[in-house]
Amino acid sequence: MWLADLFKGSADRRFFDILLRHAALLASATQTLRAYVESGESDLADAVANLEKQGDQLIQELIAAIRDTFVTPLDRQDLYNLGETIDDMLDYVNSAASEIKLFCVAATPAMRAMCDVLVEAARCIEAAVKALPDKPAEAYASARAAADAENRMEDLYRSALAELFSGDDLKEMLKIREIYRHLSNSADRAEAVGKLIGKIVVKTS
Repeated sequence: MWLADLFKGSADRRFFDILLRHAALLASATQTLRAYVESGESDLADAVANLEKQGDQLIQELIAAIRDTFVTPLDRQDLYNLGETIDDMLDYVNSAASEIKLFCVAATPAMRAMCDVLVEAARCIEAAVKALPDKPAEAYASARAAADAENRMEDLYRSALAELFSGDDLKEMLKIREIYRHLSNSADRAEAVGKLIGKIVVKTS
């Protein structure tokens, strides 16, 4: 049974619509974080925080939609896990923006490169969610691309730490390391989202 059967056979498509809105929020948040890192405009950090709050609201909408929609228990859990993991990635993006603002640190080339990875991963996640109802092959390919972000981020993260700790300002090092960690954790969540979407495609094809 295709996942599309669940959507087409139901008069209520709220849960898919919510997941797509959530993925779009994530894409917007990563783009806004990158703009913040590039410009240093603190209003952009606040914009990321606002997007994260909207994501929290969507999780509650998703729970209500799943409760009101007839799906098998496994599908219910998969869909909830997908929404929750997208929200986890959004949380880490917000944490990075919040701490850049809180710690008053200047952007580094590594931060910019990490943000580029997250923007691309979020774009792939949005594409995967959009394709999920009726284009499973496209959904799977986009999900795989999103999952690959973790490997690219890991290389950046390790080299960034090596460069960071070659300095002598310990306080600044610790501040920047925390931001790098949030960016890295966000890529970990992108990998998790990609794997979940792949799992859903395989189970429903």
